[in-house]
Amino acid sequence: MGARWMRFVRGWPRALYRQWPLLLVLFCFAMGVLLIIADHWRRGSMVIGGAMGLAGLMRLVLPEDIVGLLALRGRFWDAAVMGLAGLAIIVLSLVVAPA
Repeated sequence: MGARWMRFVRGWPRALYRQWPLLLVLFCFAMGVLLIIADHWRRGSMVIGGAMGLAGLMRLVLPEDIVGLLALRGRFWDAAVMGLAGLAIIVLSLVVAPA
């Protein structure tokens, strides 16, 4: 357990740093969820939609070696699906009438 564990412990900050685009999207998503929990569902939904749009934009702009785990399929399809999903979430949060 000694040497392998120490290599793992020393290597995980570097692994997290390489996944900064995904961590940024997850952070924005978490902020949206916190807004929804705080009873600001419209703002929270818009933040979540913005996080999806940000993921699509980063997938479109960033090179393959930097984008990390945001890359699922081809660049165009990833960006299109994430961007349209973000746009749909934002539009739905604006269309739904408040109670």
